[in-house]
Amino acid sequence: MHGEIDSKQLKSILKTLENIKIVLTEQDILNLLKIRRRWPKFYPTFDSPSVEVINITGLKSTTFFSEDGYLDYDKWFEYYQLGYTTILSGVLDLTEDLRNFSKVLLKEIGFVPHSNFYFSRPGKRASFPPHSHSYGVFVKQIYGNSDWIINGEKIKLSPQKTLAFPKNTLHEVISKKDKKLSLTMNIDSIGQYY
Repeated sequence: MHGEIDSKQLKSILKTLENIKIVLTEQDILNLLKIRRRWPKFYPTFDSPSVEVINITGLKSTTFFSEDGYLDYDKWFEYYQLGYTTILSGVLDLTEDLRNFSKVLLKEIGFVPHSNFYFSRPGKRASFPPHSHSYGVFVKQIYGNSDWIINGEKIKLSPQKTLAFPKNTLHEVISKKDKKLSLTMNIDSIGQYY
């Protein structure tokens, strides 16, 4: 995309994305993670499936893979039970709801963005320390609630709600009081957040 999405377009896009229900439960995600060959440690392209855990220092960790390079579900599940947040990449093809959501994204913005799940339960760090990206971000909360700080403003994101913020915006998820699943999408040209 070239140029900025104006605020009227952005509000319309976010409303459309909010109206597309993605129905997933914790057990659905756990079942998807049991599909071992879906989750290799290394994959040849950027937008490929991957699994990473945000460790206590706020860095990514991949220490739960087997010697053959695939996800060791039982080892990963120990981290999950402790409350570590897991990042699942390349997720828009996992279910019929996500494939439909992907089609809507294509119609609304003209491409299907790189997308991640942030999947967690109470316990350890909610996300990375305050940080920014060289791209804008759309977020859709699937279940649970997330408390964010975006450019110093606290925002609560509840199930099926959406928000967006532009590149170079300082942000952080500060709490996860219950089990949660968030979908993030990397977008190049967002004017301001909503």
